[in-house]
Amino acid sequence: MTMNDSYLVEAEDINKTFYTRHFLQLDEDTRQRRWYKMNTVHAAESISFGIRPGEVFGLLGPNGAGKTTAVKMISGLIRPDSGRVLVDGMDVEKKRKQILRKIGVVLEGTRTSIWPLTPLENLVYYGNLRNVRGKILKDRSHELLDFIGLKEKKNVEVRKLSRGQKQKLAICIAMISDPMVLLLDEPTTGLDVQSARAIKDKIIEMTRGQGRCVLVTTHDMHVAQELCDRIGIIDKGKLVACQPTPDLLGLFSEEMYLYRLDRQPEPGEFSGINGVLSVEIDPEAEGPNILVQLDLSPAARSEAFYGLAERLRGLGCELRAIEHRQQNLERVFLKLTTSTI
Repeated sequence: MTMNDSYLVEAEDINKTFYTRHFLQLDEDTRQRRWYKMNTVHAAESISFGIRPGEVFGLLGPNGAGKTTAVKMISGLIRPDSGRVLVDGMDVEKKRKQILRKIGVVLEGTRTSIWPLTPLENLVYYGNLRNVRGKILKDRSHELLDFIGLKEKKNVEVRKLSRGQKQKLAICIAMISDPMVLLLDEPTTGLDVQSARAIKDKIIEMTRGQGRCVLVTTHDMHVAQELCDRIGIIDKGKLVACQPTPDLLGLFSEEMYLYRLDRQPEPGEFSGINGVLSVEIDPEAEGPNILVQLDLSPAARSEAFYGLAERLRGLGCELRAIEHRQQNLERVFLKLTTSTI
């Protein structure tokens, strides 16, 4: 990847390998243990991408693909074996202290806040750790809690808050030093619809309205498609795609139509129709149906529609509805990741 001055975050050919050893039981004679198996896990292999100010970048991948490892390398929690990460033009390994002031991190499954304290007390505590002091810390703490929707919970012990409220507080803690880079690892996992919606709205406001750049990892394809300007898909430590969201959705542009019928025909009964690329049954659709992929050419597609109608009439099937299936991120994700298995 060619370095670009417009990026706030740049990952350049970062690599990270982990080794795990499994041991035998203690030998009674030698009093030694011999390791019998060593697994090598390539969590990141030559990963390169950049994130611009005002941009939400999504990093998607199956469990164990390397998403969290990438986030930890950007934040300085893990050192890459090779390659480098730049934040605001500074190397994370060489300028760790300066970069920590520019980054806010929310990692999945970590208890960031101190539960016996209130949200306001948490922000004061973490603000002092991040060298934010006095009136600036006080004002910023109140502003963040108001902004995220915890105004009425400022003085309530964290242990009494809901999971969604704790997640909002974790984002406030990450922002207490006013970072320009926010790394959010699964920010909406396990949240109710209202809480997830509120956090998504705040992420958009923080980027579009305040010029920050945000990296989001998520398993929720709907969240990624709605939030992210660009998306990188990582699988088995490799970045298999990295494009603007509309371009990524267009990678597998296809004409798919669901025909809803009164009875279930066999897909093989539609062979030989010009313009029809494939016919299958959609198990997720209710009732008898066929899911048809048509040629992208308008002329061939028109011929396919007529041919399908004639074939259905000949089979004695009643055509009840035709639905155009839009491409979505989930289908793209599955095609990219399953193709590398």
